[in-house]
Amino acid sequence: MSINLKEYVFKFKPTEITYLDKDPLKLNNNFIFFHNKIKFRKEITQLQNIFKEYTKVALQASGIRDSYLKEEFAETFYLIIFTTHEVVRNANEIIEPHSCLELKTGCYYLETTSEYMLLLAIDLSGLKSGVSTMEDIFYQTFEDYFAQKNPDDYVKIRSFKLLNCIK
Repeated sequence: MSINLKEYVFKFKPTEITYLDKDPLKLNNNFIFFHNKIKFRKEITQLQNIFKEYTKVALQASGIRDSYLKEEFAETFYLIIFTTHEVVRNANEIIEPHSCLELKTGCYYLETTSEYMLLLAIDLSGLKSGVSTMEDIFYQTFEDYFAQKNPDDYVKIRSFKLLNCIK
C-alpha cells in the first residue's frame, strides 16, 4: 500500500489550502480532462503531456456536454474537471456547492476528492495559474509513486481544497 504525499510543494504558495482526511483520487486509464471552453484547450495539453511523460499515454481531453452543465456554470466559470465519463455526468452536482464562490480576476479554486479534481476560475489568467498548480501536483504525485516502486498500487492524489490568486 502506498502512502500519499502529506503535503504538496508549490512554485507559488497558495492563499489557502486545506488537506482533507478522505480517500485520495486513484488514477486509472479512464480519466479524462473535461473542459467547458475551447479557448484554453492548449493549457490542457500541458497536463496531458505530464501523463505521457510518466505513463507513455496522453490522456484525452474533451468538452463537457451541454446536457451535463448548466448554462449559468458554463457562462460563469472556466473549468476543468479531471475525472471519468461516469462522474462528469454529475458536473452540475460537482460545481453547485462552489457556485457561490466569489472568485476575482486571476484567482482559482482547486479541489480534489476521491472522484475528481476540479479547477474553477473566472478568467484565463486564473485558469492558467490553476493549471500550473495542477502540474505541480501531478509531477510530485508521479515522482512519489515511482519512488515507492510499488507498481501494483494506484497513483493517488491526496484530497484537498485550495484557493489562490496570482499577484
